[in-house]
Amino acid sequence: MLAAIYVVTTVINPIGTMAIQIRVSEMLAVIPFINRQYIPGLILGVAIANLFSPLGIIDVAVGVSIAVISYTISYFVKNIWVNVVQYSVLCGIIVGFMLWSVTGIPFWLNFATITISTLITTSIGAVLFGKILHRILPEVK
Repeated sequence: MLAAIYVVTTVINPIGTMAIQIRVSEMLAVIPFINRQYIPGLILGVAIANLFSPLGIIDVAVGVSIAVISYTISYFVKNIWVNVVQYSVLCGIIVGFMLWSVTGIPFWLNFATITISTLITTSIGAVLFGKILHRILPEVK
């Protein structure tokens, strides 16, 4: 279910890919920081959603890599806000580098726009899901 929601909210978003992107779906990326059982669903959602990117399989590999690295780090770091920041910075660095190497868009532009937009959406997700996740998913404590 989480994968499907991530895919839909990414694909219907007209500015969900490339250098200037605001992925509303990234709000969902914080759910595995709260409950690790949702990691596979989120990673599957990222993989499927990124297939619809203009960069296709490269974007799939990059998105899945970011999620795997970030959720691995979150195993050791339990603070949701530290995880929001590390996830956003990883997105900025890795996607920024990928866009620079594939499209020639300047790295620092990519890094800044992607890090900031991801930080905003994941922060909103942390606030929302931090408050309501236990109500919509009762097994989450």
